[in-house]
Amino acid sequence: MSLGTHGSTDTQGSTQGGTMDAGLVPGAGAAPPRWEHLTRGSARVVRGSGRSAEQALEQAAVALCALVTDPSKVEVREEVTIECDARDLDHLLADWLRAVVHNMAARRLRFRCFAVRLDGRRLFGSAFGEHVDRARHPGPADVRGVSLIGTTVRRDAEGGWTAECEVTF
Repeated sequence: MSLGTHGSTDTQGSTQGGTMDAGLVPGAGAAPPRWEHLTRGSARVVRGSGRSAEQALEQAAVALCALVTDPSKVEVREEVTIECDARDLDHLLADWLRAVVHNMAARRLRFRCFAVRLDGRRLFGSAFGEHVDRARHPGPADVRGVSLIGTTVRRDAEGGWTAECEVTF
C-alpha cells in the first residue's frame, strides 16, 4: 500500500508531491515511491513513481486524489475494490484513474492510499479512504469526471517505474 504525504518543491514550472517511508534499505536501487503534480503550461500532470509498475500506479492515484483534497487529511474507514483490464499499461493507467474518479464521484469518497497488484494486463486494486467530510476535506464536494491525456507507464534505465498523465476535471 502506498501513501504520498504532501510536500512541495519549486523546479521548472510548478511541482509538488510527496513520498512514503517504506522502510527502505540503503542502496536498494530505484528511488522510493512518490507522487507529484507538474504544470506544463496550463496543463496539470499527475505522476507516480516507484520500484515497480504497481507502486507507480498506486502513486499516480494518490497524485490524482491530491488534486481534490490533501490525502493526509483522509482517514482510512473504507476499502473499495477496483479491477481493470486493458491492452497495455498506458491504457490500464487511464482505466485505473477513471475508476478511482468514478468511485470518488458516485460514492462521495476521498482516498488516502492504494494497493495494486498486476496480473498481466489485469489490475486488482484497493482504494482506502472515507466519505467526504467538509470540515477536513476542503475543495470540490462533487467530482463528476476526468479527462486523461497522454497516459504513459514507463520503466527507466535504473529499473524504476513512472506512471503519468495530464488531468482535467
